[in-house]
Amino acid sequence: MNKNQKITTSRMHKFFYVLSLGLLCAFGPLCTDVYLPGLPSICRYFSIDPAFAQLSLTSCFLGLAAGQIFAGPISDAIGRRKPLIFSVVLFVLASWLCAEASGIYSLIFFRFLQGMAGAGGLVMSRAIACDKFQGAELTRFMSLLMTINSVAPVLGPIIGSFLLTFSTWQSVFIVLACFGIILLLLSFSSVPESLEPQKRQQHIAQTFKGMFAECTNKRFMLYVLSLGTVMGGFFSYLSASPFVFQVIFSSTPFQYSLIFASIAISISASAFAAGRLAPRVGERKMIYIAMSLMIISASAVLFMSFYLPSSPVPVIIFLMIFCSMMGTCQTVGFGIVMSSRKGGAGAASGIFGVMHFFCGALMTPVPGLMGENSMIPLGLCLTSCALLALILFKAADGMRIKPKE
Repeated sequence: MNKNQKITTSRMHKFFYVLSLGLLCAFGPLCTDVYLPGLPSICRYFSIDPAFAQLSLTSCFLGLAAGQIFAGPISDAIGRRKPLIFSVVLFVLASWLCAEASGIYSLIFFRFLQGMAGAGGLVMSRAIACDKFQGAELTRFMSLLMTINSVAPVLGPIIGSFLLTFSTWQSVFIVLACFGIILLLLSFSSVPESLEPQKRQQHIAQTFKGMFAECTNKRFMLYVLSLGTVMGGFFSYLSASPFVFQVIFSSTPFQYSLIFASIAISISASAFAAGRLAPRVGERKMIYIAMSLMIISASAVLFMSFYLPSSPVPVIIFLMIFCSMMGTCQTVGFGIVMSSRKGGAGAASGIFGVMHFFCGALMTPVPGLMGENSMIPLGLCLTSCALLALILFKAADGMRIKPKE
């Protein structure tokens, strides 16, 4: 093999490596976004109200949270590859079971199982990144993963609405199972073990002990709670958006998918730009700017929930600002969170992910409390989450150890 062939092979390997990690990061969006256009159909299929249907989202978020409690510490002890492969196999099985669900309760349970399986991919992708990179390099790599990850929200609703046009909501889960099979093949071929044996914990019990000890790291937990609250607001948007646009503004499933895709593109662009700007602007300064814009845009959505505009365009614009700033916070904030940890990357990544989806699970049913014709709960969720996120981040920053003069 000549030099040019070696360079080409190396670039191809790097491409599939980054692609695999990006798709593993996309487990969360894929579990939700492809499924979102089908929520109204599921309401009709099982003759249930929107808040009850949104419990199938909540159960998935709870599964994504619970799974990371185990996936992170276990990977610190036995490595990243084995838990990763197991998680993807379980995801394929759970997706097929969701398609076969005969009632809403069984669907909710299988969605929980699907979420637990997806948790492994989320934890492993972040932990592998931390094994390989640090500091500004980690921020740039995470921005690349977030950019790839954002393809899922762009394509997800389009695929979901396309499937619903020609088939039933069950077909969404069959497609997810097929995606899992593809990702399993990529994981086998392109994602090697990243945690060297000498860097692993000797006993799994020690990794769980270290995880619980990390929960006493106040600065770390404040940062985690801050970014978790940001995600809580974002997940309230996810659960409310099908009803806001398809019911309140009478959009078709395809029109909704285009609206959702445009907002997802803004997240991708924001994440990519954040990775490039962070070294020059400063990570913390970017977080404060992003959270301030989130508060402004959330307040605008809350105002419009009382004085509903005739067109969905103003709502789309302010939701786009809110969600794109969420992308900035997550891209830049991950490095800040991991720099404040004291233990293993897997355990810290697990805690980070648990709080994301725990906050998401708390927020997803709230937008449906006043029925499918009201945006008021969504506006309240977005505004309160943005304000609380800024307060928590500021509190964590106040605990930083200042250098001696």
